[in-house]
Amino acid sequence: MTPHPGDRTSPVTSSPQVAGDGALDARRTADDDYLEELGYQPQLSRKLGQFSAFALQFGTIAPIGGIVFTFAVGLAAVGPAMFWPWVVAGGLQLLIALCVAEACSAYPIAGGAYNIVSRLGGTFLGWQTGWWIELAHIFSLASSCIALVPVILAWFGVSVGHWGLVGAAAGLILISTLINVASVRFSTRFVNAGVVATLIACVLVSVGVVAALVFGDTSVHGAGYLFTTEGTVKGSILLPLLYAALLPCIVLNGFDVSGNTSEETKDAVRTVPRAMVRANIVSYGFGTVVILLLVLAMGRVGDTLAGVQPVTFILDPVLGHGLAKIFEGLAVLGLFVSAVVLQLAGARVLWAQARDDKLPLGSRFGSLNKERVPAFAVWVTAGVAVLSTLWSSLYVVLIAMTVVLWVAGYGVLLTVVWLGKLRGTVPTAAFRVRGWRVIFPLTIVWSLLLCVVLIHQNPRQVGVGLLIAFAAGLAAYALSPARQSGHRATRPAPPDEPGPSTRHPH
Repeated sequence: MTPHPGDRTSPVTSSPQVAGDGALDARRTADDDYLEELGYQPQLSRKLGQFSAFALQFGTIAPIGGIVFTFAVGLAAVGPAMFWPWVVAGGLQLLIALCVAEACSAYPIAGGAYNIVSRLGGTFLGWQTGWWIELAHIFSLASSCIALVPVILAWFGVSVGHWGLVGAAAGLILISTLINVASVRFSTRFVNAGVVATLIACVLVSVGVVAALVFGDTSVHGAGYLFTTEGTVKGSILLPLLYAALLPCIVLNGFDVSGNTSEETKDAVRTVPRAMVRANIVSYGFGTVVILLLVLAMGRVGDTLAGVQPVTFILDPVLGHGLAKIFEGLAVLGLFVSAVVLQLAGARVLWAQARDDKLPLGSRFGSLNKERVPAFAVWVTAGVAVLSTLWSSLYVVLIAMTVVLWVAGYGVLLTVVWLGKLRGTVPTAAFRVRGWRVIFPLTIVWSLLLCVVLIHQNPRQVGVGLLIAFAAGLAAYALSPARQSGHRATRPAPPDEPGPSTRHPH
């Protein structure tokens, strides 16, 4: 009989790497049947189709919002030459997306990286990976709301101090939480609408800027301008180029977000990986066009960096103040949609750990409301995010820690999947990466390099912050049921016995 970690009756001990994983084939089994082959009884409701899966992943990336709020990262590092680190590093991020897509196709389980690493790398490593990615989701939720508040308040001519910023950010987090606890259908409809608006904005602004540059009076730089730093680099350009490469890593991340909703997605083994790849390709494509146009239309680098909002500063004389502000507003919407999706995904990681009996208060974290949403987990992510906003003065540090936690988590995921494929312990996925023997090691090395660059950029604050996060993860693991029980799998309860599957009928 297949063990089911979702049930807590009649516990038996089992290895986190199911012996038969390598013999499983995701291509030939229906959603819930394959989930049971992996050892889980279906508890969530499969309501998400292809566009919703795409929208969740694209909404997480929020390319326009990400570029608007982090454009200065690349510009301050190498000036106009920032275009090339975006192209190269963004391409490498796409390779990571391909590899994570295959992993989620082989393991379409809520919890994404946490579950995959647990099965292939052991309970301890899987739990820590889930912890890192969970923190990344929460820090990103907090930092996104912190970034949005000054822009939104500036529209009304309002400025606030520290506590006003914290209060307004907490208000945005509350709105995101209410959206997420309402229902999966409601939250995805909100995300879908935001993504459609963002896609329209991408197209219209790109066309508008091109038309303005070609037919208007705005001066345009030639292609040679992309090879200049305009005085931003003193000495060797190597390290500044690596710093500029952080821009696409900040924008193109959160790769397994749609994987976290695999148990709520129809035909997940195909829909989820396609959504990941398409969302990242579209985001990379739009991002490349937008950054190219912004750099070519830009005035002096110093003046642009001195602007309250560098992207709006560039677009204002090109499109006019009204259109530039509309674009800014859509960027704000896109970043808020990203916050909503990240909270949704973070709650699924907590729920998945609770289902495996890996969290204190597991029965609360593992509970579902009448809409089959892990509401308690959503509220906990909100509470921790609000606490994170108390350090709003360390906004840049929060962003850096968010990215490095993601990079470290996905680096571990890529490593265990690559080793698992070499050993033949990974199920046959419906989506597979060609040339994986080369691409997987390349992405692992790239992830390691990113971790080094992120910490090197601010070793005192980011490095110490990460040590605290890792130490907290070790402490939390020591106190969790995971340490006492190892990977705990259980056999399904008989039909007349209560268990999570009967408590939450599908």
